[in-house]
This record gives sequence, C-alpha cells and structure tokens, in this order.
Amino acid sequence: MTTLNFVDRDEGKAAIAEVRKDGSPSDWVLFGYDSAKADAKFVLMGKGSGGIDALAQNLKDDIVAYGLVRKTDQIDDSTTVKFAFINFLGDNVPRMQKARISVQQGAVKEFIGQFHVDINASSRDELTDSLLAEKIGLTSGSGSRVLNRQTGEREGGSASRTSAAVNVKAGGDLNFSDQNQLKSEIQDVRADSTDTNWVLFSYADDTSNTVVLKGKGSDGVSGLLNELDDKTVGYGLVRKIEKIDDSETVKFAYVRFVGENIPRMLKARLGTHTGALASFFHPYHVTIEASEKSEISDEIIDKAIKNAAGTAVHVREQGHSQPATTTWAGRTGTPTSSSSVPSSKAPVVPKALNSEQGLKYADESQVKDAIKAVRSDADDTNWALVGYEGGKGSTLVLLGSGSGGLEELLPHLKDEIVAYGLLRTTDQIDNSVTVKFVHLNWVGEKIDRMHRARLGTHKGQVGSLFTPFHVDINATQLSEITPELVKEKVQDASGSGSKVKN
Repeated sequence: MTTLNFVDRDEGKAAIAEVRKDGSPSDWVLFGYDSAKADAKFVLMGKGSGGIDALAQNLKDDIVAYGLVRKTDQIDDSTTVKFAFINFLGDNVPRMQKARISVQQGAVKEFIGQFHVDINASSRDELTDSLLAEKIGLTSGSGSRVLNRQTGEREGGSASRTSAAVNVKAGGDLNFSDQNQLKSEIQDVRADSTDTNWVLFSYADDTSNTVVLKGKGSDGVSGLLNELDDKTVGYGLVRKIEKIDDSETVKFAYVRFVGENIPRMLKARLGTHTGALASFFHPYHVTIEASEKSEISDEIIDKAIKNAAGTAVHVREQGHSQPATTTWAGRTGTPTSSSSVPSSKAPVVPKALNSEQGLKYADESQVKDAIKAVRSDADDTNWALVGYEGGKGSTLVLLGSGSGGLEELLPHLKDEIVAYGLLRTTDQIDNSVTVKFVHLNWVGEKIDRMHRARLGTHKGQVGSLFTPFHVDINATQLSEITPELVKEKVQDASGSGSKVKN
C-alpha cells in the first residue's frame, strides 16, 4: 500500500483520538496536503466542534481533504456513536494531483481508522448534517421505512413524511425557479398518499442556470424517459418498491442525465451544479448517471437498488471446481482450511453477439478463450481485456490478458480507447472464500465522438459476452479503478463488507 508523507504524524493521531473520545468537545478533524506538488506532505488542516457543518467551512474547490466526524444515532431509546469518513475532492483540483492521490486513499483510511459510513463529495453543499444523518440512518437501519402489507403504512417511519428534500444554497451560479415549489414536487414523489412516483427537473433553456420542473407523473421510469433526449440535461427522483419475501420497502433513485449532444458551454457549467442538486434531492438510496436513455430502465434501477441493499442474487458459471489458491490483484494465498472452498451457484447463460447489429470479432475464438481462461480454476489467468480494432469501429479484438490481476490490467487502459474487461478475484467471509468476477467498462475521455455515439448500441451485446459477473464498474479515469475501490464494490454486492469499515 502507498505510504503517506506526514508533516507531523503524532499530531494527526492525537487529533483523531480526540474525536473518538466520548467526553471530548472535538467532533471533527480534517486532513489534507500542504501543496499540490508531487512531494506534498499529509498535514492536519483543522479540528473542532460543530460537526460536519463546521468541517465543511474549511473546504475549497481546489483542494483534496479527508475528514472524520463523530455523530450520534438514535434508535428508539438507544443512542449510539457513529463515525463518518469524509473524502473531499474539489471540482478544480488539478488533474495530475487527482491521479497521484487516488492511490493514497487506502493509506489515508488506514491512518484514520474505523468508521461506519464514508461520504465522497466534490462541493461543500454535499456535506451537511442532515445528509450525514440520513446516510447513517440508512446504514444502521434507524432510517428505514418498511411497508406493512396489511395496513399500507410504513414501519419505522412516519406515514406522513416531513420534507426530505434538503434546504440547500445553490452552488456556483445555480438558481431555482421556485425552490419551495420544486421541493413540493419532490415531496409528492416521497408521499405515501400520492400516486406520483417520478419527477424531473431541467434548465429553463440552454443558456440558463435556472432549474425548473420538466415533468412528473405516476407511470414510473417509462414516464421519466419520455422527457429525455440527447439534447437534455435532467435531474430526477424515482420511487420504487423493493420486495424481499413478504416485506416491501420503498426505495428512491436519483437520476442525473446529461445528453450526448448538449451545448459545450452548458456541459462545462454542470460540474459546479452537481453537489447542490444532489443535496436538493437527498435522501435517496442509489444514483443513476446516464448519457443515453438505454442506460436508464426499471431493470437497471432495480439492480442498483438490490446491489446497494445487499439483496441481489449473484451468480457464477456452474461446473467450476474451486481453486486451491485465492487471488486479489495478482497476489496469491492458500486457504487456511477446507471450509474456505468457494461455492458455486446456478449459471446465467451468455447470449451470442448479434452480427446483424454491427458488432463482430477479429478473432472470436481468441477473445472467448481468453475470457474462458479467466473463469477456469485450472488456469492462472485472472484478467482479460477486449477493445475495438484500431481504437474505433465495431470489431472486437483481444487487447491483453494475464495473471497479474488489476495492477497488470490498468496500464492497458488509455484515454483514447474503449475497453471491456473481466477480472477474477475473491471475497472472504470468516473462513469461507468465494470467487468473484468483476466486469470493467472503460470509456476513455479522449475517444472519437462518433465512436462514443455508437457505444450505446453495443452495451447489451458486450455485457452478454462477459456474463455472468458479480459486479460491474464503469470508469473514465484510472482513479475510478483501484484495488481498494474494486474490493469495496465486491464486498458491498456480496454483503461481506462490515458496517464498520477499517
């Protein structure tokens, strides 16, 4: 793991200990870097009382910062102390600095120690006490709202909800046409007494920074989709019902849609609005970000909700004998007992690519054999990467494969290419080790615009080529694919991740 270069490590540890001490008035601490240079040192930026709201006052849009906040959580008559890890990456942090610090997050978390929830933010508007309370409530179960099938009322929450939309200050030059009205529209989606199950906001016009109501309805995702096209920016909330056995739980999905053909100047302004709008819609259970309508569907949202809740059924191909060694990012080890043998589940059969839709292979057997090798317990290969011949077009070629895990795969990902990968790793719960497969979807930031426009027609076919897999990761920057992030996503999907993260 990457090590941190401290200005004063002992001072930082003492500040963390103060936050963790029950009798201490100090309930937050913040760390960052003393410069944006490659040799920057990790430094204590501040500490104090006042919680996350006080911490947020120390943040600027050109810095990277990490914090620890202490907060109490109330469940009936019981009060428990919870800790939140804050990962702040300002919108105007230089790109080179972003790339350098992405590999240090694991070391930072190890230094700060245990916490119950983590919050990633890029603006101060995303860090408020009400948002923190909601996130802790969702994690601990104190904020759950479960439907009683006989009465129709919510258990664990008031049937007539107060407004869940947060009163936010607009970020940058963002304005709301009528903030109270827009909050009321969100409240309608949340209310048990109305049929409204979606709402969508957009901008008054292409040159405006004023958010207005674009549509609402009771016809779910399909109704919201009717309001979107490739020249639209939309921010929406959808209400869904998740069924687990005889229990029905209400879930909310926040949708952020940025059409492929919106004006360049509008796109440039969106980054300054992201935090304020996300805060305006809080709380919600999952976020769906899309640039094409095909990336938003009932199936996609339901899958995201199940993955977030740990209720998804995860599958791998049948007939795999279990490996004698386990692998994570190219590192191997031997299970400690016979109980650590991974278990198999029923298969999902991949569909063949449809050449009538324009997607074909340069060498079909080479591509499929590489993917098959990743799945084989008798083969050391633990990753394979597929891309387009010549970096564009519709012909798939094998870009590489190997046994060095994620660390060996990453150098093959370039800004100018689109690539699809399969990574084999493992997940451990006590003495039980299970094999997991991760599907990577890489879209470089500098790919040809026409090529980008065609990708939506390939997604279903490419996904079926790599099916089955347990989690998928979409990324445009290497900082979005790190061993720590991959491991965390695998654990979140399988339910093996501890509620208290170390």
